[in-house]
Amino acid sequence: MNSRRIISLLSAFSFCMSFPLAQAATIDSDGREVDIEAIREWINTKRQVTVKEIGGNLSLSGEVRAKYRATGETIDGVSQRGSGTTNPTNEFNVIAKVMLDYRSDRTWSAIRLEFNNTAGMISGTANKIKLSRAYFGARAIDGNNGYLDFEMGRRKLGNVFESVVQFDSLFDGILCRYNYDIDHVGNYYLHAGVFVIDANKNQFGYVGETGIMGIADTGLYARISWIDWDTKKWSDPNMRDNYNFIVSQLTLGYKFYIERIQKQVSFYAAGLNNFRARANDLTRGKRANWGAYVGMNMGELKKAGNWVFDINYQWLSAQCVPNFDVAGIGLGNANKTGFYTADEDGTGNRNTPETVGGNVNYQGLAVALDYLITNNINLHQQWQFSFSLDRDIGPARRFKQYEMEFIYGF
Repeated sequence: MNSRRIISLLSAFSFCMSFPLAQAATIDSDGREVDIEAIREWINTKRQVTVKEIGGNLSLSGEVRAKYRATGETIDGVSQRGSGTTNPTNEFNVIAKVMLDYRSDRTWSAIRLEFNNTAGMISGTANKIKLSRAYFGARAIDGNNGYLDFEMGRRKLGNVFESVVQFDSLFDGILCRYNYDIDHVGNYYLHAGVFVIDANKNQFGYVGETGIMGIADTGLYARISWIDWDTKKWSDPNMRDNYNFIVSQLTLGYKFYIERIQKQVSFYAAGLNNFRARANDLTRGKRANWGAYVGMNMGELKKAGNWVFDINYQWLSAQCVPNFDVAGIGLGNANKTGFYTADEDGTGNRNTPETVGGNVNYQGLAVALDYLITNNINLHQQWQFSFSLDRDIGPARRFKQYEMEFIYGF
């Protein structure tokens, strides 16, 4: 994407949203310093206005978590965790999340800070903090049966686009949400956006998802998504392979309510394909570009005593989803290796068919159970295991993990 297209997108976004910032922080011909001062003055005036005066709703919420995780991982039968390695078998974490949300009639914003630190007097940390969510939005069209929204900022791709095995990367960009309810047909929606992959290399990605929920007044739904990581030409073959992905996913599901046990149940299945995959030396001359998952979910978390159970089986080939975007079980990857290169971030020497790593080329089962002990305290447990999908690609790998987490929400 060239600079002219980026400027056009940002201009269109600003026009649709018509924020007060455009009126307050005007551009002065004397230079950039005046622009900064104008913005500072505008922000200071906002600080002096209370929520009661401007209207809207401001909410503060958060979570405090205590997590225990036990992990086992082997490569060709050799343990990658525990005694004799630098990777622990047992992990303890203390986590806090602080969420701040503001909403008015036609605009909103959301912020989330996460503090995720390892427990322990010697092994513990106290400085791990990240900004996982920071975006604002506005409603451009508000009709009787539909609406059109625009949003800008940061969140995870998985917060907007649906998948069990992909969309684990950050979405720093512009998002368009369109929703229209068609009587006796279903609720149609379209989410589409452009996001920054690497600003230093002028690299951007494109993503979208469209679907229909409640088809023909039933619990049936269908959605299809696509994401384009292959947006830049690379002279380095490792970089070319790392981003050689245009992934499409088709998802079908059915939700229904069982009166006898008073539980909501849903079945879901999805298939994925990377259209840009090409056979190479690491895949031994094959295209390994498909993926799939199938699962079932039961229950809802609303009050003390409620529970949710989810089980799914996942298949993910070596070239289906970029290693950095895998959201599924994976293979542990304790040593932080990449599939194409020695390092997970795409740097280092190129791997061989015998040394490929990463969190791709696996199949496995994930089981999760959440139980609300009180209205505020949730006990989350998860069991998962996986092993190499194609034994001709890379070493024989196995992974298993149990996780228990107490979550206090307020």
